[in-house]
Amino acid sequence: MWRRPRGMVGRIALVLLAALMLELIGNVALYAWETRELTSSEETARVAQALVAADRAVSAAPRQDRARIANGMSHPGLALNWVPRTVITDFTPSLDRLGEMRARLAAHEAALAGRQLRLTILPSQTRGQRDLVGAMQLADGSFVTFRVTPYLAAPPGVLVSTLMHLGLMALVLVAALLMIRALVRPLRDLANAADQTGRGQAAEIAVAGPHEVRRVATAFSAMQERLLKLVEDHSQSLIAVSHDLRTPIQRLQLRTALLDDPETRESMNADLEEMERFIEATLAFVRDDAEEAPRLIDIATIAITAVDNAADAGADILYSGPDSLSLPGYPIALKRVLANLIGNAARHAQAIEVGLAPRGDGFVLSVDDDGPGIPEDRRAEMLMPFRRLDPAQGGGAGLGLATSHKAVLRMGGTLALETSPMGGLRVIVEAGPPARD
Repeated sequence: MWRRPRGMVGRIALVLLAALMLELIGNVALYAWETRELTSSEETARVAQALVAADRAVSAAPRQDRARIANGMSHPGLALNWVPRTVITDFTPSLDRLGEMRARLAAHEAALAGRQLRLTILPSQTRGQRDLVGAMQLADGSFVTFRVTPYLAAPPGVLVSTLMHLGLMALVLVAALLMIRALVRPLRDLANAADQTGRGQAAEIAVAGPHEVRRVATAFSAMQERLLKLVEDHSQSLIAVSHDLRTPIQRLQLRTALLDDPETRESMNADLEEMERFIEATLAFVRDDAEEAPRLIDIATIAITAVDNAADAGADILYSGPDSLSLPGYPIALKRVLANLIGNAARHAQAIEVGLAPRGDGFVLSVDDDGPGIPEDRRAEMLMPFRRLDPAQGGGAGLGLATSHKAVLRMGGTLALETSPMGGLRVIVEAGPPARD
């Protein structure tokens, strides 16, 4: 009993074999169509009967009347004639079709079985057809010649034949691609599941396809479960610790308020406020926005609102871009990205400019400042959590760019750091339409 190969190599070999078989079957079918016989069985029977009748009538007639009698026995599709000699050559030994035609004529009329028949094929007056031309020798050595029109289809020209074979090749290629597509579909599904897992989302993994892919899918399913559980445990632990720190911080703030020394009180309050900002940044980084569904939003309105909020807080900030830009997107994530980027720029620069422009089906958002910027060799490092350009200066948890980068990746976009024309840092966010599951 035949069984489909389990492994990838076996299935690829099966696809190649199927493609070759389709090509072979197609070529045989094209050859049969190009050289198909146009004479039906009924027409062959009429030809056999006409030859027997012509033999009798012409043999019994005087020689001077034989040509007239033979011509008179012609009918549409069959022309008869009598000649004392003929140059028609018998090609039956070299052409199988002529041998098959001779056998069919003899099968319809037994009187033709022992007769000498010379058969050959000549081009027809009708383009794309070929005629059967033959000569039957009579008892006195003369011949009754005949021409059956049409007999075979003529092979098409070079251009037509080339186009037909190219069409066959295209058909075989499409069939092979469809089979290969079905073969690699489990790999594509596994890649999509890996992408979802990388964004922190649980993905349903179908264990299907070749044996090797099934093993990978099974192992990846178990790994996904362990990985997501580990990430969830770490996130919950970090969130719990951050929340638990709020209580002692609040107690310290109350005790600080009771201090008599104003300078010490202000210094301790500043440290406690920095601790709270650190906790807020940590919670923002581990917060999961994966459940946010994309919807049609006005990107420009969100950007303008973020700029206005920063200006109200005292920042020297400008906006350049359209007044409206409606696209599918993630509003909460985009607001958080803008707040982080503008806040990060406000801490290190005097002037900020936010730019927005459509690009294809998505948008490009830029945040420029005139601050010290980030050296090119440290830009990749600054996208990692808890990284600060100068830890000795304090002023943050080192999570602003990391949180923005993480949110942009969840949105399916990219975040890049460059040198700003203003002299400081330029952060470019580029995002397209949300991917459909």
